[in-house]
Amino acid sequence: MSSSENWLCAMVEPFCHPFAPPPPPPRAFILTELLDACVALAHVVALAAALYLVFRRKLSGPGLAVALTIEVAPYAIVAVTLVTAALGAPRLALLSLITTLAFAINAARGSCDAALAILGEAPRSAYDGKVVWITGASQGLGEELALHLASLGAKLILSSRRLGALQAVCDACVDAGAKDARALVLDARADPSELRSRADKALAMSHLAKPRGGIDYVFHVAGGSQHAAAEDTDAEVDRDMFELNVLSAIAITKAALPSMLARKRGTICVVGSMAAKAPAPGQATYAATKAACAAFHHSLRGEVADRGVRVCVAHPGPIATGLGGQTRVVFGATLERSVDTGSGGNLAAMGSMGSMGSDAADAEDVVPVFDPEAEARMKKENAKRLDAGYVARKIAAGAALGLDEVVLARQPIMLLRNFLQFIPTVAHRVLCKVGPKRARAAREGTSMYELK
Repeated sequence: MSSSENWLCAMVEPFCHPFAPPPPPPRAFILTELLDACVALAHVVALAAALYLVFRRKLSGPGLAVALTIEVAPYAIVAVTLVTAALGAPRLALLSLITTLAFAINAARGSCDAALAILGEAPRSAYDGKVVWITGASQGLGEELALHLASLGAKLILSSRRLGALQAVCDACVDAGAKDARALVLDARADPSELRSRADKALAMSHLAKPRGGIDYVFHVAGGSQHAAAEDTDAEVDRDMFELNVLSAIAITKAALPSMLARKRGTICVVGSMAAKAPAPGQATYAATKAACAAFHHSLRGEVADRGVRVCVAHPGPIATGLGGQTRVVFGATLERSVDTGSGGNLAAMGSMGSMGSDAADAEDVVPVFDPEAEARMKKENAKRLDAGYVARKIAAGAALGLDEVVLARQPIMLLRNFLQFIPTVAHRVLCKVGPKRARAAREGTSMYELK
């Protein structure tokens, strides 16, 4: 056979047997590929370690270093992949693909950011013997947070409107392992002077809890939700919601801050909402209050960063609370349609948010109203929400490990937030599709989480 015929056969052979399996690679080739893959993996690990060490020197706390490493690593891996591919050695392509897939899976399936998932829970040493002040501590997330920190040996100052429920939580915290638990009645709807007075009393309690005194952590949990379309919401509801969700937290932060700055240590943690990250039709004013509170505390972090005080802002999605007659403040379109589910009354009957002092707070120690129909409806909604204990553990970890933000939610809310961060146009088109349905549900008084 001539050389030209040999060449022609070689060209035609693949088309004659298109599904023929390729010849097995020699063992030496396989070993070489495995070795190259191990070397590439070692480079990735070394790169991540180098990033962590650099960030650890520049940032306060391992949490921030881990978070920044996770944020930067994918871009660094892709850059290295492109460089090696340009040089004819695309060994990192597969690892780059695996990294991308891992982040995509976490974005689509995870309930929190990758850094928070990797860091796990707060170490006991972060809270053992520390004085922690928690507002909104008599039920729901505040109660779960108090019990979790009690199990870590914290000394707790717990605040809410209802002294009886608050004292019960204090007793439960002592049983859970708290080294001290004291009740401080506080209505987050009180005027600023009353809030400053309550903060001074909390500081005095801290001196009873430990010799040198001082509050080590402040957790802002108290607040109210909303169930009303923006166009239907009265101006007085907007004002009262800002007083409860924003101005009260700012007043308490300002009252606790001087002591922390004087001691050059302390952490302020604000429990905001995913509504500040992902717009929430049917909760427009609520989203605005959470965004405003987050913006204030993010700005504060920059002001005091060199003076030993850390600020953490948590953005949880909908949380499974409000069962067993627990208190919840839910704003409607008007104060008459805004309710306190614990007392069973509307906010108009209870008076303006800004006019209630500590005497009114003490008087609100009522037996919660139990509504079987509302309980069944809430259980159905809570099946789609975050577990309050899980949220409490993650927020405690973020505050202890020095994270700037704690972002967590059930799907598809977490996925929507990720689209808003990376592909906002798509996310806003989804909101424009879902938003009118949520607004109609708010007007009709039905669930905004079960849209048809």
